[in-house]
Amino acid sequence: MLKEIFYVPFYSKTRDILILKSIDVIKSGKRVVYVLPSREAMFDVRDKFITYNGGITDTDIFGFEDLEKQICGDFIKDYTLISSYEIREILRNILHKICDNSYYEKVKGKAGFVKSVLSFIKVIKRKMINPNELKSIADSIDRPTFKDKLKNLAYFYESYEEYKIKRKLIDVDDISIKAVELFQNTNYFNNVGLIIVDGFINIDYVNMKLIGEMAKSNRYDIYINIPFKNEFNESFIRNGIIKDLCELGFNVNNDIYEMIEVNHDVKKVATYIYSGETVLNGEDLSIKIMNSPSIEHEVRETARLIKRKIVFDKINPDRIAVFIKNIDDYRTQIIDIFDEMNIPVKINRGIKLSTMPITNDIYNLISYKLNHDYESFVNIMTSKFLVPYEISKRSREIIDLLSGIDRDKDNFEDEFVTAMKDDKSLNATFEFLKRYVDVFINFREVPYKDTKEFVESVLKVIDLLEIDFNIKALFDMGIIRSSDFISNVKALETIKQILNKELEIKKQYGEPSIDDIENFQNDILDMLSNFDVSIRNLDFEGVRIISPDLARGQMYDVVFILGVNEGVLPSTKSINPIFDFSDEEHLEKHGIYMLSRKWEFEREKVRFNACIASAMKEVYVSYRTTDEDGCNMIKSPFIDDLQNLFDEKSKERLIAPIVYMKDRFAFECDAASKDEALLYMIDSKWNKRQDDANTIYSNILENDLYLTKSYSYINFSASIEKKRRVNCETNNYMGIISKDANLKELSDIHLSASSLNSYVVCPFKFFIETLLNLHMSDEFIESKKSIGSLYHEVLMKYYKDNLDLYDVNEDRLEEIIDESFEKITGIENDIIFDKIKQEFYNVVFQLVKDDISNRLYYYNKTGAELIPSIFEKKFEMQDHYGGNIFHGKIDRIDLERNIDGKFTGKYVIYDYKSGGIDGIRQCIEGLDFQLPTYYMAVENILKEEFNIEYPKCLGLLYYSIEKVKRNGIVLALYKKDLFKGNSGPRDVVGENNFNVIIDWIEKKGIENIDKIKTGIFNLPDECPFENSSFNCAYKSICRYDKYAMERGENSVV
Repeated sequence: MLKEIFYVPFYSKTRDILILKSIDVIKSGKRVVYVLPSREAMFDVRDKFITYNGGITDTDIFGFEDLEKQICGDFIKDYTLISSYEIREILRNILHKICDNSYYEKVKGKAGFVKSVLSFIKVIKRKMINPNELKSIADSIDRPTFKDKLKNLAYFYESYEEYKIKRKLIDVDDISIKAVELFQNTNYFNNVGLIIVDGFINIDYVNMKLIGEMAKSNRYDIYINIPFKNEFNESFIRNGIIKDLCELGFNVNNDIYEMIEVNHDVKKVATYIYSGETVLNGEDLSIKIMNSPSIEHEVRETARLIKRKIVFDKINPDRIAVFIKNIDDYRTQIIDIFDEMNIPVKINRGIKLSTMPITNDIYNLISYKLNHDYESFVNIMTSKFLVPYEISKRSREIIDLLSGIDRDKDNFEDEFVTAMKDDKSLNATFEFLKRYVDVFINFREVPYKDTKEFVESVLKVIDLLEIDFNIKALFDMGIIRSSDFISNVKALETIKQILNKELEIKKQYGEPSIDDIENFQNDILDMLSNFDVSIRNLDFEGVRIISPDLARGQMYDVVFILGVNEGVLPSTKSINPIFDFSDEEHLEKHGIYMLSRKWEFEREKVRFNACIASAMKEVYVSYRTTDEDGCNMIKSPFIDDLQNLFDEKSKERLIAPIVYMKDRFAFECDAASKDEALLYMIDSKWNKRQDDANTIYSNILENDLYLTKSYSYINFSASIEKKRRVNCETNNYMGIISKDANLKELSDIHLSASSLNSYVVCPFKFFIETLLNLHMSDEFIESKKSIGSLYHEVLMKYYKDNLDLYDVNEDRLEEIIDESFEKITGIENDIIFDKIKQEFYNVVFQLVKDDISNRLYYYNKTGAELIPSIFEKKFEMQDHYGGNIFHGKIDRIDLERNIDGKFTGKYVIYDYKSGGIDGIRQCIEGLDFQLPTYYMAVENILKEEFNIEYPKCLGLLYYSIEKVKRNGIVLALYKKDLFKGNSGPRDVVGENNFNVIIDWIEKKGIENIDKIKTGIFNLPDECPFENSSFNCAYKSICRYDKYAMERGENSVV
């Protein structure tokens, strides 16, 4: 009988050929077993069977797991199959008992460690290595720490297996192993004529052993289809699955098969990626590389393209696939945007249980009982689900009362009850409120001796609160929609099921104790995170949203691959944190692959190739430039492999220019939905001041009352805003000096980075202090300024002529501080004076110590030294900011000195701040000009005064003296030299973009200077003191009103 491997290039028709062979076998009266790695591949094969044969008969199409269950059917009946949650509980208790005095004693109770041990045991079992064999491997290792690790893990593994045997338990991996052992006894294969294993990139050891058992029979043919051949990336497959199969007696079929007809360009990409060759040229290729600054932008641009394909190219949505590695991060945006554009999409529409407010409320109940914390109590009392609407509608009054009590007292609930009783507005509901407060207090005070009793008390109070009745009442009153009603009822039932499940697991497999409460919280959070609440069934038709791992030979007309970023695709993180690189290498020598970083990277290369090769007509590949927190993201190396295929001319057309965060809301005329049309109208009327939106969208406006009404509001408000800008009287009213006023005085304003910062924060305050020369003294602020000046003075004196570069010269520092404090007057009490001085010394000492550590780190990394060289440097410049004269003083400049003692031209600028410090974002947003201005000045200072011909800035940094922290603008290339580990600014600048950013900031500065010199001193849209703990000194003469500003009713001049 035949045992053949079809290792063929992408786009080969081997799957179709094998299905036709299967049909011939079925017609001969035999059965076919067709094994596949994913549901998508199974759907594809079933569709082909239906197309070729009119239906599916005498054929099992499934994965290895289902095949194993068929073989082990009788065996499974005699055992209890345990879930991963139950395995975790069993392992936790085993580790708790046997980890004392072991290598892992300190982490034995940690959830992450239990998870890692579970993962390790799973890999070892699927390698069919028993505990004794693992001990033998450990004994053969000569690295003491690694040997100790493996011996401990072997002991955990042995204890786990013994526990299961005693209680007649099995896990899914036991079924895989047992399938190999019981293969010769099964009658499942009696009438099988053909076995096909199709679409696997790799097959783990236990499944390979099962194939080996099947290969011993002469009753049927076995074909293995591996349609992933790329001659430029073969090592992973050839050295893995093919090598293993050949050792089992399989032969590689080298026949050339008919190819699927696909777009020439797409086929070339799938064939030549990773080759490094330039194989594509032309202006209209069928592959595009896009980028986005956010998930929303990436999904919206993808949806717009898909809509065009469906509407104009008449492509069936089922023939479009979107591959995404981390689908959960994209799910909400995909559902919202695709629904907005009326694009059918096949995606799980469930809401993550852990993200629902009702889940958070019940978790607050648990936290309140465990921690007796004020925040949880506030959330409970104001929850619309835990308490009746009669109480939750008073949430504002309840919060006000709670904010007035001492949250640190043990009896804050009693104080709250007293405050309620004294509040006349709550008289009518006092008794009702108190009853619920008593319920929560009683719930918290009920003692429990272990986790079992704790869970029982939580379930009891959930029933007592009648939460389902509260949800129904909210729906009856129209406060929540029907969909919210259904989802919250389902969520409540799911939470109760999870708690009952956890209770059952504790009873069955755990040994509950009070010490186990932290693990209980982690378990509950884990379970809540793994459940979805669905109010709508999965659509079976529509655009496919698929993980790259599921690209296993099925074909689509158009393919999108999103989120192709370093760390995502490929993901190079170690799967098991117990082992480091060296450990992984030693394990691989013994044939144990712990899904190591290198192994996973090679597998990801094949997956990415397979995603591209899923396309027949077009491929769109997209990466993100920033994550959802605004931090830089690096494009995947696979993008570079892709770009290398294009000639330079093609790259210009096929690689989209970078989309910056500020451009993510740029809208085009060809709106793909009504919402986009509305956004374009807003953009046209407000940002671009165009009046053509009503003409462009007249057809939509005519047919949609909602859009017409919305546009009328936009048009009206935009016309008012326009009047503010062009009407002289309105300008005066809003804080713009009349054109009749004498503006000569404005041209003589003393400009500096600080004055620009002051203007952008509040033009009115700037006007008062700069033009009217009025200053209101604030004792606290003046005190802070005085301390700040003292810090600057002491640090300058300490660093100047200091020869102790890498040790704190405590005597020198103490002497300088004593000298500086002699000038301080007004503190009569010597004890207080000495205390202030000592605190001052401690702060400066810590800063100097941190600075030395940073410079020593730089020296160890680069071999060069950063020397504090220039201090309190005053400057005047006129070659920036449109020729305006700028003044300033730079606190400190560190110059790099090489091993020969010569300055290299590299430098770092420091500006000391007493407290909190900002970063690059404030500079880019035009809110902070200080560091960029210093950079402009320093370049000239170093050239003219220090004869440094080519200065090279490494970073512009604020140094917080009291917080001992640095932040600012750092070049990406030098961050790893200036900052240890993951410390330092999260946002860094590429060398090519540095001057672009400085020019952008200078441009923003020029705009503000022009406003100052033309007399524009509007009140800010948001007062900087609105939510501040400090009061504005000019509040009594300021006309700012938060609500009036929205109506345009404030004036200042």
